[in-house]
Amino acid sequence: MRKQLESDLAYMKDSQSNLTDFNTIERNLKFHLRFELGDPFENETEERVEQATKRAIELFENHIEDSELYILTYDFGDDMFARTPSYLYELLDKAELRKGEYQENLAIRYFIGEEVERENGQLNIYFGNRSSFDYKSIFKGIANTEMGFDPTIHQLVYFFQPNTKRWFWMYDDRGCLMFSNEATDLIDNYRKFDSWIVEVQRPEMAKQFE
Repeated sequence: MRKQLESDLAYMKDSQSNLTDFNTIERNLKFHLRFELGDPFENETEERVEQATKRAIELFENHIEDSELYILTYDFGDDMFARTPSYLYELLDKAELRKGEYQENLAIRYFIGEEVERENGQLNIYFGNRSSFDYKSIFKGIANTEMGFDPTIHQLVYFFQPNTKRWFWMYDDRGCLMFSNEATDLIDNYRKFDSWIVEVQRPEMAKQFE
């Protein structure tokens, strides 16, 4: 499983990409769009969670085809928001997915130029069809996590489709990112979901289509 994923990631320009460091993966993805999910609803409200979930589902379905994909989960263990720490695994384990589990020294979020800090954690790799697992509940769990609702998903969850080389990541109730190796893969979503684009980053994203 892991060797196949590493082979499918060989298209990335930087040979230093490392599955134990999700930062190196993100930095090798050429084009991206960032969308607002929860605004303008207030924090800790059901309306915010509902909108964030619905938007994430629609964006995911418009970007990721209903075909085979990888799901990468990064779990750093102890987390203040991990009220239901096994919920993500329960959703994925009952689906028709191949699975690989790896105990690793995982890099945490950092900026370029900073020293890389790592923590012991778990990297799981799943593989199967988009229709074979409950991604809608995954997005709801992610939206719930910092809003005080259960069930929660505190793990980082990345989706990668090897045939299209497209990625998707919902980081919390605030927003999500879609990535591609080709700007043309993003232009339709850029136009269709124009009102959801993060405004402060709109100029940066617009340059990708010049």
